[in-house]
Amino acid sequence: MSKHRAGSWAFTALAAVALGGAAPGCGGGYDVEDARAACDALVGQVATSDKAAYDDCMECHLECGADCAVLESFPPQFACSD
Repeated sequence: MSKHRAGSWAFTALAAVALGGAAPGCGGGYDVEDARAACDALVGQVATSDKAAYDDCMECHLECGADCAVLESFPPQFACSD
């Protein structure tokens, strides 16, 4: 794993913890492992996908979990559904 990629995952994990701590009781987001599995299926693994689209996917799934929707765009973009 490259230093950049390792740093990205570390940042994502820290952001997930920070968001979870900032919004207790929301409980709608996935943990990092579940978000990664969802994004691997939707966007493709980091090595083969657009890094920005994958990061957007991870951010959305960490925040919204199953309520994360794929917008009709290319590259894929994600948003919490209402």
